[in-house]
Amino acid sequence: MKRKGIYIFLLLVATLVLSSCSAEIVAIDDCEWKMRSVMSNNIETAADADTSVLAVGETDELYPNAKIVEMTLVAENGKITITDATNDKTYSGTYKVIQKTPKSIDYEITIDGLNGYATVAPTEYYDGTEIPTLPINLGDYSLYFIPNK
Repeated sequence: MKRKGIYIFLLLVATLVLSSCSAEIVAIDDCEWKMRSVMSNNIETAADADTSVLAVGETDELYPNAKIVEMTLVAENGKITITDATNDKTYSGTYKVIQKTPKSIDYEITIDGLNGYATVAPTEYYDGTEIPTLPINLGDYSLYFIPNK
């Protein structure tokens, strides 16, 4: 009987370990991304949301002075394309994985000659929901993307 209990315990532990290992991590190339916001990396304006948030993907009452810009990002086979439909511009570049953790993937990216870093990781909200987010730090700007559903 004691032996049976040990086997059941080991089976439960193995099940928990395997289920946590199979949790899916969203990668940059798993979906099309839509821009949520573009922020200035200027340290002098960081405390002022009116000047640090330069653009948003849709009307946002928190940032009434931010320009509304429709921008999407697609990544595939090491290549990134950012399409700015509002200003009829396209930016291209490359990406490569530099680190994976159980909940995120970090990338080194280059877009139109600018080098930067990006991470895909879940953002948890107050109501307990999680969505993948893609922040990109690139030169003078930080761009934040969410999945385009």
